[in-house]
Amino acid sequence: MQLKNKLRKLLTGLSIPQEYVCLDLAAYKDPISVSITIQDNGVETETFDDHLFLGYKPLLIGLPIFLKSDEYESIKGNDFIRLNFRNSTGLNREQAELARLDLKKVGEMIFGDYIILLFEGIHGEHSFIHSLYQFVNIQREKFRKSPSTNVSLAGNLLDQVRIAYAIPRIISLITVSDGHQINIFPTDLHGPIGEKFYLGSLRIGGKANEQVEHYKKIVLSEVSATVFKSTYALGKNHMGNLQDVTRFSLHPEKSKVFNFPLPEAATSYRELQQIDCLDRGIHRIHVYEVLNQSALQRNHSTLAHIHQYYAQWRLSKGLPTEMLLR
Repeated sequence: MQLKNKLRKLLTGLSIPQEYVCLDLAAYKDPISVSITIQDNGVETETFDDHLFLGYKPLLIGLPIFLKSDEYESIKGNDFIRLNFRNSTGLNREQAELARLDLKKVGEMIFGDYIILLFEGIHGEHSFIHSLYQFVNIQREKFRKSPSTNVSLAGNLLDQVRIAYAIPRIISLITVSDGHQINIFPTDLHGPIGEKFYLGSLRIGGKANEQVEHYKKIVLSEVSATVFKSTYALGKNHMGNLQDVTRFSLHPEKSKVFNFPLPEAATSYRELQQIDCLDRGIHRIHVYEVLNQSALQRNHSTLAHIHQYYAQWRLSKGLPTEMLLR
């Protein structure tokens, strides 16, 4: 195994064997930071970590912003922005830049005191691994056969996605129910708009998306990082039917409003009512009203994941990263 890893590193610049690396967000240190450059005037904002990752074909980024804020005043009316990804431990600002994403605005929605600006990826560049290794890996991707259930990402779009996953994305579990049977499946394309609204993206054509559209009520649970293997295994349920509750490992408590079963490793949850949706590429972005938010544990572990490329950069720089390999 060690020889295999050494050969992989020699050829590809990658010693980490998995494309997505799970981790415990509670134990994650020295995260990458994100700031925004407004392309029209070159002005750069301060660190802005509250963006939502909502899609990968195309790359979709949502910026939830308080309407009565200086932040909104600086960005409104600008159709092009750049997200700058920097090593938060670096001393020299320019040297610390690891990646950038150029985005164009494709929509906006108002939710109470908040507006969400929706941007689509145009181009991305990174230096997580050497440019020579990037070239080699591009050639390898051309000949790699992906599982039929995977979505192919060609050209620069794949790099855009790699960059987006330099930020740990929380992997939550969605529970849907008809009152008798349930389905539970993972998602990492989601995030809050203030305290009253929530967005979550699902793939058009999948049964998970159909179930959310039909029943319009979901429970979104954060789970402990200890169940990273079983959570990933639930990915097949995106194309699965509702099943008897006995088919799932469940928490002793149920949700307060819907009385839905909760995943066994749930640490907190939100009960969400679907009120609207919009389509972009292969994604249907569901708009939810938050009916309840409850914590089951304090100081809890939270499952998230990052991309292999950024994980490799952290490993190369000696940044402590407890990687949970499946």
